[in-house]
Amino acid sequence: MRYIIFLLIFLTGCRSSEAKILDKAVHNNLSAEIISLDGEYGSELKIKNRDREFSIDVSDIRPWKLDFCNVDGGEMELALGVYKKTPFDQKFDRRCFLYNIDLKNKKLRPKLRISRLYNPITDFNLCDLDGDGYDEIISIEKNLDGNYLFGVYDWTNFAVERNHGSEVLKDQPKFLNKEKKVEIDGSERELYLEGDEVKWK
Repeated sequence: MRYIIFLLIFLTGCRSSEAKILDKAVHNNLSAEIISLDGEYGSELKIKNRDREFSIDVSDIRPWKLDFCNVDGGEMELALGVYKKTPFDQKFDRRCFLYNIDLKNKKLRPKLRISRLYNPITDFNLCDLDGDGYDEIISIEKNLDGNYLFGVYDWTNFAVERNHGSEVLKDQPKFLNKEKKVEIDGSERELYLEGDEVKWK
Protein backbone atom coordinates (compact mmCIF):
# COMPACT_ATOMS: atom_id res chain seq x y z
CA MET A 1 0.00 0.00 0.00
CA ARG A 2 2.85 2.39 0.85
CA TYR A 3 4.44 1.62 -2.50
CA ILE A 4 1.22 2.51 -4.36
CA ILE A 5 0.86 5.80 -2.45
CA PHE A 6 4.50 6.66 -3.15
CA LEU A 7 4.05 5.83 -6.84
CA LEU A 8 0.95 8.04 -7.09
CA ILE A 9 2.75 10.94 -5.40
CA PHE A 10 5.77 10.45 -7.67
CA LEU A 11 3.68 10.34 -10.85
CA THR A 12 1.67 13.39 -9.77
CA GLY A 13 4.89 15.28 -9.10
CA CYS A 14 6.32 14.32 -12.48
CA ARG A 15 3.14 15.43 -14.23
CA SER A 16 3.08 18.83 -12.56
CA SER A 17 6.80 19.38 -13.13
CA GLU A 18 6.27 18.83 -16.87
CA ALA A 19 3.52 21.46 -17.04
CA LYS A 20 4.66 24.80 -18.39
CA ILE A 21 3.15 28.14 -19.28
CA LEU A 22 2.88 28.22 -23.07
CA ASP A 23 1.63 31.82 -23.31
CA LYS A 24 0.11 34.47 -21.06
CA ALA A 25 -1.51 37.89 -21.24
CA VAL A 26 -2.56 40.56 -18.76
CA HIS A 27 -5.24 43.25 -19.09
CA ASN A 28 -5.79 45.58 -16.12
CA ASN A 29 -6.53 43.21 -13.20
CA LEU A 30 -7.28 40.21 -15.41
CA SER A 31 -4.73 37.62 -16.47
CA ALA A 32 -4.85 34.44 -18.51
CA GLU A 33 -2.30 31.75 -19.23
CA ILE A 34 -2.16 28.57 -21.27
CA ILE A 35 -0.79 25.58 -19.38
CA SER A 36 0.77 22.88 -21.54
CA LEU A 37 1.90 19.35 -20.77
CA ASP A 38 3.51 18.61 -24.13
CA GLY A 39 5.14 22.02 -24.75
CA GLU A 40 3.26 22.48 -28.02
CA TYR A 41 -0.45 22.89 -27.25
CA GLY A 42 -2.36 23.80 -24.11
CA SER A 43 -4.57 21.55 -22.03
CA GLU A 44 -5.63 24.08 -19.41
CA LEU A 45 -6.52 27.77 -19.43
CA LYS A 46 -6.02 29.60 -16.12
CA ILE A 47 -7.93 32.84 -15.62
CA LYS A 48 -7.42 35.15 -12.67
CA ASN A 49 -8.73 38.52 -11.56
CA ARG A 50 -8.80 40.35 -8.22
CA ASP A 51 -11.20 38.02 -6.40
CA ARG A 52 -11.53 35.00 -8.68
CA GLU A 53 -9.27 32.30 -10.06
CA PHE A 54 -10.31 29.25 -12.07
CA SER A 55 -9.17 26.83 -14.74
CA ILE A 56 -10.88 25.64 -17.90
CA ASP A 57 -10.09 22.37 -19.70
CA VAL A 58 -9.14 23.39 -23.26
CA SER A 59 -7.52 20.14 -24.40
CA ASP A 60 -10.18 19.76 -27.13
CA ILE A 61 -9.17 22.99 -28.90
CA ARG A 62 -5.36 22.75 -28.36
CA PRO A 63 -4.55 26.45 -27.80
CA TRP A 64 -1.05 27.73 -28.57
CA LYS A 65 -1.45 31.51 -28.20
CA LEU A 66 -3.65 34.02 -26.38
CA ASP A 67 -4.16 37.75 -26.00
CA PHE A 68 -6.76 40.21 -24.76
CA CYS A 69 -8.33 42.48 -27.36
CA ASN A 70 -11.32 44.64 -28.23
CA VAL A 71 -12.55 44.35 -31.80
CA ASP A 72 -15.84 46.27 -31.61
CA GLY A 73 -15.70 48.69 -28.66
CA GLY A 74 -17.90 46.47 -26.50
CA GLU A 75 -16.92 43.77 -24.03
CA MET A 76 -13.26 42.75 -24.06
CA GLU A 77 -12.40 39.54 -25.89
CA LEU A 78 -9.85 36.80 -25.34
CA ALA A 79 -8.22 35.76 -28.60
CA LEU A 80 -7.07 32.14 -28.69
CA GLY A 81 -4.89 30.56 -31.32
CA VAL A 82 -6.20 27.00 -31.56
CA TYR A 83 -5.24 23.88 -33.49
CA LYS A 84 -8.34 21.95 -34.44
CA LYS A 85 -10.86 20.87 -37.05
CA THR A 86 -14.08 22.79 -37.67
CA PRO A 87 -17.42 21.65 -39.14
CA PHE A 88 -16.55 23.25 -42.51
CA ASP A 89 -12.84 22.36 -42.58
CA GLN A 90 -12.18 18.78 -41.52
CA LYS A 91 -8.43 18.99 -41.10
CA PHE A 92 -6.37 20.08 -38.16
CA ASP A 93 -5.04 23.59 -38.69
CA ARG A 94 -4.12 26.76 -36.83
CA ARG A 95 -7.05 29.12 -36.35
CA CYS A 96 -7.90 32.31 -34.45
CA PHE A 97 -10.99 32.15 -32.20
CA LEU A 98 -12.44 35.00 -30.14
CA TYR A 99 -14.21 34.52 -26.82
CA ASN A 100 -15.74 36.63 -24.06
CA ILE A 101 -14.88 35.54 -20.53
CA ASP A 102 -17.84 34.76 -18.27
CA LEU A 103 -16.23 35.28 -14.87
CA LYS A 104 -19.42 34.54 -12.93
CA ASN A 105 -19.95 31.12 -14.50
CA LYS A 106 -16.22 30.41 -15.01
CA LYS A 107 -16.40 29.70 -18.72
CA LEU A 108 -15.72 31.10 -22.19
CA ARG A 109 -18.52 32.39 -24.41
CA PRO A 110 -17.72 32.04 -28.14
CA LYS A 111 -17.75 35.25 -30.17
CA LEU A 112 -15.96 34.19 -33.37
CA ARG A 113 -15.02 30.64 -34.38
CA ILE A 114 -14.65 30.79 -38.14
CA SER A 115 -13.17 27.86 -40.06
CA ARG A 116 -10.30 29.86 -41.52
CA LEU A 117 -9.06 33.23 -42.63
CA TYR A 118 -8.26 33.98 -46.29
CA ASN A 119 -5.14 31.78 -46.24
CA PRO A 120 -3.89 29.27 -43.65
CA ILE A 121 -2.19 31.13 -40.81
CA THR A 122 1.13 30.52 -39.08
CA ASP A 123 0.63 33.22 -36.43
CA PHE A 124 -1.49 36.27 -35.57
CA ASN A 125 -1.68 39.34 -33.35
CA LEU A 126 -4.53 41.61 -32.38
CA CYS A 127 -3.87 45.33 -32.15
CA ASP A 128 -5.15 48.63 -33.57
CA LEU A 129 -3.20 48.95 -36.80
CA ASP A 130 -5.47 51.47 -38.59
CA GLY A 131 -5.95 53.87 -35.63
CA ASP A 132 -9.75 53.52 -35.42
CA GLY A 133 -9.70 52.55 -31.73
CA TYR A 134 -10.58 48.89 -32.37
CA ASP A 135 -8.23 45.92 -32.63
CA GLU A 136 -7.76 44.10 -35.91
CA ILE A 137 -6.57 40.55 -36.48
CA ILE A 138 -3.13 40.76 -38.10
CA SER A 139 -2.24 37.36 -39.51
CA ILE A 140 0.89 35.86 -40.99
CA GLU A 141 -0.46 33.67 -43.78
CA LYS A 142 1.01 31.04 -46.09
CA ASN A 143 -0.41 31.03 -49.61
CA LEU A 144 -0.76 28.17 -52.11
CA ASP A 145 2.71 28.92 -53.54
CA GLY A 146 4.32 28.40 -50.13
CA ASN A 147 5.10 32.11 -49.71
CA TYR A 148 4.10 34.35 -46.80
CA LEU A 149 2.15 37.57 -46.44
CA PHE A 150 0.33 39.67 -43.84
CA GLY A 151 -3.45 39.99 -43.79
CA VAL A 152 -5.49 42.42 -41.68
CA TYR A 153 -9.08 41.64 -40.69
CA ASP A 154 -11.68 44.03 -39.27
CA TRP A 155 -14.70 43.03 -37.22
CA THR A 156 -17.90 43.57 -39.22
CA ASN A 157 -21.33 42.46 -38.07
CA PHE A 158 -20.48 39.22 -36.21
CA ALA A 159 -17.68 38.22 -38.59
CA VAL A 160 -14.35 39.52 -39.89
CA GLU A 161 -13.44 40.97 -43.27
CA ARG A 162 -10.00 41.05 -44.85
CA ASN A 163 -9.42 44.70 -45.77
CA HIS A 164 -5.62 44.83 -46.07
CA GLY A 165 -2.83 42.62 -47.37
CA SER A 166 0.91 42.87 -47.95
CA GLU A 167 3.37 41.99 -50.66
CA VAL A 168 4.50 38.37 -50.77
CA LEU A 169 7.56 37.28 -48.76
CA LYS A 170 9.66 34.19 -49.48
CA ASP A 171 10.88 33.79 -45.89
CA GLN A 172 8.48 33.49 -42.98
CA PRO A 173 8.23 36.69 -40.90
CA LYS A 174 7.57 36.52 -37.17
CA PHE A 175 6.00 38.70 -34.52
CA LEU A 176 8.40 40.11 -31.93
CA ASN A 177 5.67 41.26 -29.54
CA LYS A 178 1.87 41.27 -29.31
CA GLU A 179 1.65 44.54 -31.19
CA LYS A 180 3.17 45.71 -34.50
CA LYS A 181 6.83 44.69 -34.12
CA VAL A 182 7.92 41.98 -36.56
CA GLU A 183 11.08 40.39 -37.88
CA ILE A 184 11.39 40.36 -41.68
CA ASP A 185 14.50 38.95 -43.39
CA GLY A 186 16.37 39.08 -40.08
CA SER A 187 15.58 42.76 -39.38
CA GLU A 188 13.26 44.27 -36.77
CA ARG A 189 10.45 46.21 -38.42
CA GLU A 190 7.12 47.80 -37.50
CA LEU A 191 3.92 47.25 -39.44
CA TYR A 192 1.75 50.12 -40.68
CA LEU A 193 -0.96 50.71 -43.28
CA GLU A 194 -0.70 52.71 -46.46
CA GLY A 195 -4.05 52.69 -48.25
CA ASP A 196 -5.16 49.08 -48.33
CA GLU A 197 -1.59 47.71 -48.15
CA VAL A 198 0.27 46.43 -45.10
CA LYS A 199 3.83 47.81 -45.08
CA TRP A 200 6.76 47.91 -42.66
CA LYS A 201 9.44 50.42 -41.73
